[in-house]
Amino acid sequence: MKLAPQKVTLDRVKIEGRIRKLTRGLDITIEPDGEQLVFSNDEFGLLISALTLEEGITGISEELDTLFEVYVNENPENLTKDAQKLRKNLQSLVPAGAKA
Repeated sequence: MKLAPQKVTLDRVKIEGRIRKLTRGLDITIEPDGEQLVFSNDEFGLLISALTLEEGITGISEELDTLFEVYVNENPENLTKDAQKLRKNLQSLVPAGAKA
């Protein structure tokens, strides 16, 4: 019997070594795949495979941290229009004035 996908909403993630409270929830879908769990978020294209819930949440946080490093910390003039949209969407996750 295959288990149905589950959804969790993260209200905090680790970005640049600090736990940050998000301005809105980050929805994560968790699907069993054999002995692994697959964690995904369509909004940011996140996809992680892990053995435990803790490893998966850590992996999602690390992927999001990488997106912040690549897009938010970059000069917007160096980004394409689509990358600038992604940057703005990422920035909307953390409170205004909080350095990501």
